[in-house]
Amino acid sequence: MRSHENPGPIAVVKVGGSLLGWHGLAERLETFLTGEESRGWRLALMVGGGPVADLVRRLDAAHELGDEAAHRLALRALDFTAEVLAGLLPGSRVARRLEEIHSLLDAGLRPILAPRIHLEESDERRPDRLPFSWDVTSDSIAARIAEDLGVARLILLKSVPLMEEVSLAEAPRTGLVDGFFPEAARGLERVEIVSLRDRSGKSRRLVK
Repeated sequence: MRSHENPGPIAVVKVGGSLLGWHGLAERLETFLTGEESRGWRLALMVGGGPVADLVRRLDAAHELGDEAAHRLALRALDFTAEVLAGLLPGSRVARRLEEIHSLLDAGLRPILAPRIHLEESDERRPDRLPFSWDVTSDSIAARIAEDLGVARLILLKSVPLMEEVSLAEAPRTGLVDGFFPEAARGLERVEIVSLRDRSGKSRRLVK
């Protein structure tokens, strides 16, 4: 648990769902969260759906559940994996609403957002809500959460190796993010990608 005597700005850290099956996740994530790249920031986490969301995809493909039904099941997958990550990461607690993130950070804890309630109660009422589509994954959801929190920095933790530089517009083509991500992240000041399996922990900024 970290001291919060001199709180810094908040950054959103999205843990890729593909990392959930990696036995080194807890150790490497702890190293990143306490390392140089994170120093001076208060970190709010979110985790992708990983194999749980993949199951929803397969069920949708087999049974044609429909975009809205598949979307709502995928959101429940994100809540499920938030609980999984909270069980792996010391000093963390699941937050189910954005206001809980601030109170948990003030208590010196690491919030892990289960985003379903916020998206259903807030985002879906917006005229520019996130589309109900498999083109919108947890990366775009994390970008929307960062926007709603009013934070300047979003960090995406990935499994894949990184190129030296890639633009926000090009990132979907390379498979780093989903197709809607450039739109979801356009209002964010700073978007970075980190290959968590790379021991250096160095980030690559998405250039606008």
